Amino acid sequence: MDQKWNFSFFNNIFKLEITFLIDLVAIAGFFTYTGSFAKMWFIAPLLVSGSLASMASGVFNNIYDTDIDSKMERVSNRRKVVYRNRSKMIILLIMLFSLSMIVGFAYLNYLAVIFIIAGFLSYALLYTVLLKRRTDLNIVFGGIAGSFPALAGSAAISGSVTPAAIFIAVLVFVWTPTHFWSLAIKYKDDYSMANIPMLPAVKGVAVTRTYILINSIFLAIVTIFPFVYAKIGLNLIYEASSIPLALWILLPSYYYFRRKGEAKEYRKLFSYTNGYLTIALILIIISSFTIAR
Repeated sequence: MDQKWNFSFFNNIFKLEITFLIDLVAIAGFFTYTGSFAKMWFIAPLLVSGSLASMASGVFNNIYDTDIDSKMERVSNRRKVVYRNRSKMIILLIMLFSLSMIVGFAYLNYLAVIFIIAGFLSYALLYTVLLKRRTDLNIVFGGIAGSFPALAGSAAISGSVTPAAIFIAVLVFVWTPTHFWSLAIKYKDDYSMANIPMLPAVKGVAVTRTYILINSIFLAIVTIFPFVYAKIGLNLIYEASSIPLALWILLPSYYYFRRKGEAKEYRKLFSYTNGYLTIALILIIISSFTIAR
């Protein structure tokens, strides 16, 4: 059966959901810089360059993983398309990354472009090549890829990084294991078949539940950090919301830890983690809007 060229297909090839999240992280980092409203035009090249680099890293991941994708039910169709069009995919990868660099170097400063490159390399090389097949902590260290957009967003205007942007980068880094392990539990059999050492496939669901809860406790602490450390620079809007936001991620993690339900139920926790980060970033953006510029 031919692959349907719909949103699901393009999402699998370019990892569009990840790109959207990366763009939101970059925007949040952008608005932490005092004076961002006077230089709004920087958002366009920031998002174009960052999005193209993100999609390029997704294409690289697909090309590199064709040997294991065939063993994983949820991505087997993607593997067929990539494998049959490998040379075209390599050309597409080169084009996406080249266009990203052209836009970045033309309209952004060097530090912002360095962070965009670092995001690409940390996903394509650090995670996909070095960590994914070697350690069950792959997503812990590989999750740094999601942190660089916040730094790129802050650096896009002035070539400097704000404390609030560093906070966003740390928040995304700590959020990633809870987020991805929740999904990996559902697909642990896929990872086992492909011999990928994702935590649930290697140490089981019970251990992963514990790791998720521990990481979520740490994430909750990071979430409320601006409430106790004002120098981060986020105002009362985020600070007042930080405790409910911490509970948003902590309570479901504890619930599923105690419930010991079926693996497929953890898809719901995965959705909670998506909602948590989206709302956290929106609150940070709103908080930045209300700070005197």
